[in-house]
Amino acid sequence: MIKTKKVLILTATVAIFVFLLLLTVTRSIYADDGSVNKSPQISAQAALIMEYDSGEILFEKNARQKLYPASTTKILTAITAIEEIRDYSEMVKISANAAGRNNSFFTLKYGDSISARDLLKAALISSHNNATIALAEFVSGSEAEFVKLMNRKALQIGANDSSFQNTNGLDSDSPEHKTTAMDLALIARYCMGNEIFKNIVSTDLDIINISGEPVDIFNTNVLLFFDYIKGIKTGFTNNAGYCLVLYSERQGLKLITVILNSSEGSRESDALNLINWANDNFTHKKIIDSDKEYKLIEISHQTKNDNYGLFSSLYSYVYPEEDFINLTNVDDEIVISDNLKQSVSPGDMVYLPLMPVDLPSGRNYVTGKLTATVNENLKKDVNLVLREDIDSVKITVALVKENNARVKYILIFLISFYFLIFILIIVRNLLKREKNK
Repeated sequence: MIKTKKVLILTATVAIFVFLLLLTVTRSIYADDGSVNKSPQISAQAALIMEYDSGEILFEKNARQKLYPASTTKILTAITAIEEIRDYSEMVKISANAAGRNNSFFTLKYGDSISARDLLKAALISSHNNATIALAEFVSGSEAEFVKLMNRKALQIGANDSSFQNTNGLDSDSPEHKTTAMDLALIARYCMGNEIFKNIVSTDLDIINISGEPVDIFNTNVLLFFDYIKGIKTGFTNNAGYCLVLYSERQGLKLITVILNSSEGSRESDALNLINWANDNFTHKKIIDSDKEYKLIEISHQTKNDNYGLFSSLYSYVYPEEDFINLTNVDDEIVISDNLKQSVSPGDMVYLPLMPVDLPSGRNYVTGKLTATVNENLKKDVNLVLREDIDSVKITVALVKENNARVKYILIFLISFYFLIFILIIVRNLLKREKNK
């Protein structure tokens, strides 16, 4: 069990830090004149915020500039090892090369025995530098051979502007150990698709076992204090400055945030400023709703035989065939258009389908197309469909055939005769009334 006193001290320290951090973030939200800042205010040399699901870049600053990544290197080290290790419970013997503290919170001794899973935890949670060396030797026999796997994995992910020279990000002897904010975002997005990686980087404190002895480890990422922060990794060296890669979920928005070479005390506030700005300006909006009536259309129908025709109109609402949800900025211009034509029918706004509707017509019969554009860029074409079955109109009419002239003449004579009788009765009654007067 993790010692209660140690946990209380750590929690209190984090709480004080977060309180001061929130004051800094609140001040940065507003400009000097009191208005809300339209763009995020950050001090880092390079930064980027990416929407996780789509990979869309929402903000970037020097995102393709090659910089030292410090311990954010370990996210690539970890995912490379995770995909190579078959048994995470297998015990690893610490070599002389992997022994020592090496600027980490605890010491790994030569000959110590530790599971591969606990080495991953030590590397990602407490950022242990020698744990990554031990992982590399376990997987590839040496750190140099493992680094080749790392660079190969980076290229597979699409991180083409990176050059990794070691597993932990210590750069005093690795001058070309560099990457970019863009590459780190791509690597982080890939890593968060792995459940083992995702579970470890979201852990704030844990216990690992070294040669049978429990060791408390604490996450270097204090922003896990916020429940919407789900990982990933901090980093610092004198050359790299303060670095941070984060994954967050808030208001339905999943984000990868990268900070490189920020100043002391500003790394976390830079990251929170980016996240707050993104949540204030972007949202997943349902641009097309398949459950909502779109327009009323007129369906023309004709029943006829050799001599007569009967024309009728039916009316039915059409619906989008599917939803369209898109990441949108509050300033985006969204336009919905279709290829239906307005009918000349009086009354409500009625439209004609693109092509005549053959009756009977079944559910989901396509009547036209709906187009959504965002900032004049085509985003989605969706069919417009009927949502109900429509049968053909059945009308029974008894008609006299045109070539039966005899019956027609008799009818005309009878109608004329009775009309004449009716007129004579009216005249007679008028004459009687006049005589009586």
